[in-house]
Amino acid sequence: MIYIVGAGPGNGDYMTAEASRAISGAGVVVSGGRLIESLGVSGGTRCVELPPSGMSDAAVEILERESRSGDAVLLVSGDPGFYSLARRVIGHFGMERVRVIPGISSLQIMASRIGRSWANVASVTLHGRRLPDISELSGKLRSAPALAVLLGEMPRAMDHMRWLASDDELGGAWAALGCDLGLPGERVRDAPSLRTLIDGQYVGRLSLLWLEA
Repeated sequence: MIYIVGAGPGNGDYMTAEASRAISGAGVVVSGGRLIESLGVSGGTRCVELPPSGMSDAAVEILERESRSGDAVLLVSGDPGFYSLARRVIGHFGMERVRVIPGISSLQIMASRIGRSWANVASVTLHGRRLPDISELSGKLRSAPALAVLLGEMPRAMDHMRWLASDDELGGAWAALGCDLGLPGERVRDAPSLRTLIDGQYVGRLSLLWLEA
């Protein structure tokens, strides 16, 4: 069996008991190096680290090999259903060979930090993706209570924020930015508009931008 386990932000305090049991009982854990290190998985458990690029194809190839001899865990950050490797892995192996264990997503943490509901919030990721038509994003903002935008590491995330701010609707929206959510260095800041927010200085490996019209 292949278990796709949501590790939340990579802080053990956010891991569910079911996720911890799946990891401890697995013959091998496949994940990025950051999660393996931050969660201390390597102690007594065989780990296979995914490459920094081409993760989807690498995950399928490694799991195809490793799952032949026992249970294998694919450890992903956040929740497997929120912009993760799960879709590619399930599409390849099928649900008869896969069990998904949910985790806490960055969207859930961000909503809790700013006191908002994440029900019906539109979302998009710009992290490692080609930029979409900006009018599509302003349309999402108009049709939903809020728009959550997953960003990558600074300073690239700032480039994406400046690009978003070039649109009148997006640039004028109330904005909040969460960096490294759920981790010791977490920072959350809000501003009356995205154009105001981008005047600040930010650091972080992963970030989430929340916009409200």
